[in-house]
Amino acid sequence: MRTLFIHAGTHKTGTTSVQWYLNRHGRKLMRHGTYVPKAGCPSARSSGHHNIPWLLMGDPRAKVEHGGIDALLAELAEVDSPQAVVSSEEFQFLADRPLALAELDHRIHEAGWRPVYLMYLRAPGAYANSLYREFPLQNIHVPFADFLAGVLADGAYQPPGEVILRLDYDVLVEKWRAAAKGELRLLSYEAASAAGGIIPAFMGALGLPERTAQFRQRRINTSSGVTTDEMRGGAKLIDAKFRPAFERHVAETAATRNAA
Repeated sequence: MRTLFIHAGTHKTGTTSVQWYLNRHGRKLMRHGTYVPKAGCPSARSSGHHNIPWLLMGDPRAKVEHGGIDALLAELAEVDSPQAVVSSEEFQFLADRPLALAELDHRIHEAGWRPVYLMYLRAPGAYANSLYREFPLQNIHVPFADFLAGVLADGAYQPPGEVILRLDYDVLVEKWRAAAKGELRLLSYEAASAAGGIIPAFMGALGLPERTAQFRQRRINTSSGVTTDEMRGGAKLIDAKFRPAFERHVAETAATRNAA
């Protein structure tokens, strides 16, 4: 059975840079048996397959003409590559849409592909601060003390709209695995960054040789803003409560992959 890798984020873990790389070097990756579909991409300039989860979630940004799961599977039926990869940080929000996630998982299996979900996790304290620094760019204005209190109480933050940014990875993983039968691999963004960067780590996660990570790269959507002393203190509190789950999940995936 052929493998379809679904790169599901999370946000602020280099996903946009990965998507640029896939779009830029799709033909080269095809020579290594990895196909990058076009279906689901809102723009020809990006390989972010955001329209697929948007359609599944009923997001107002979705457009039928950009393609969803039907278009993706139709495109994949026309290629003979042993594996393919789609990428969107929006997939992570399907954890809170179990029927939509189950549909995605079922349709992929039904089409004769084995879904493998790749989800990069960031240490919760650093993740929280990275998200918070981006809020002004999204026209989200909330005092850090309120943001912190919500995260500590709920293990998550829900900005205006329906998506939920989860920092309690136990909840995220439990919800995901309850809805999807495909393998979920939880990977450390910090470990990837320390070992040479997200692109080499991502190519390795796809089982591709090191040379496939040596094409031109581009860092996109890097965090902006200032980290204050209040935010540093908040990150310590968040890590004290939620970092053990982060470390456990990425260690379990690493142990499973090493044993395979």
